[in-house]
Amino acid sequence: MLSRLFRPALAPVALVVLLSFVGLRVAGKPISEDKPTLEAVVAQIVKAQGGDKLKSIQSIKSTGKLIVGGGQAEGTLISVLARPNKVRQQIDFGGAMLVQAYDGVTAWQINPFTGSNAPEKITGEEADSLIDSADLDGPFIDSEEKGYKLALTEDEELDGTPVHVVKVTNKRGKVETYYVDATTGLILKVRGKERIGGNEVEVETLLSNYKDVNGIMTAHGVDRIIGGQPFIQVILDRVEHNAAVEDALFAMPEK
Repeated sequence: MLSRLFRPALAPVALVVLLSFVGLRVAGKPISEDKPTLEAVVAQIVKAQGGDKLKSIQSIKSTGKLIVGGGQAEGTLISVLARPNKVRQQIDFGGAMLVQAYDGVTAWQINPFTGSNAPEKITGEEADSLIDSADLDGPFIDSEEKGYKLALTEDEELDGTPVHVVKVTNKRGKVETYYVDATTGLILKVRGKERIGGNEVEVETLLSNYKDVNGIMTAHGVDRIIGGQPFIQVILDRVEHNAAVEDALFAMPEK
């Protein structure tokens, strides 16, 4: 579950989903061409994510709260991303601690809602989503080297805002559509499909409430909508760059 909340460059927020959606900076100027090229849009997105400055960030720690089902449950959230390709996402629901992590080799979780607090390995699509979220730079930096295929489609409007629309296909064939503010280059929405409970459903991730963090505009609001219904809301109150992080934080504990 956690890996679908943040997604780093959606970064961060790796509780992509949640979250990695932190680390996004406003671009200086909109693309002026009526029909921008894919290369120009990607360059604008990368600039909005911080450009070369992003490479100097070795870790991102985000804290806040997570609300499920419009208020049915609420927990405190800590999400940590670190190079190379490490992520840990944990939510404390009043003493029940849900954890998912990837140390660069093993994807694992502790899910007390299954009746056990024992750590267990994650496999399949859930592991894939978690591993994807561990990429602090996201799909628009070094795309080809990481196996992403990008395609620019027709511009649209999102709640009255002109957006560029980019389809992103990862090396496993999963397709997601990114809606990018045509003026700032900030990612406003990501839409795709995920398999939940054996069924394939449409999932939208909305990014909002951008704030300046060390010169990088960072989304402090993340909403996940599944099958057209609000599912998870993330509200961040603090985002730290280059926080001290020990490798042991990401390693799967012994049972």
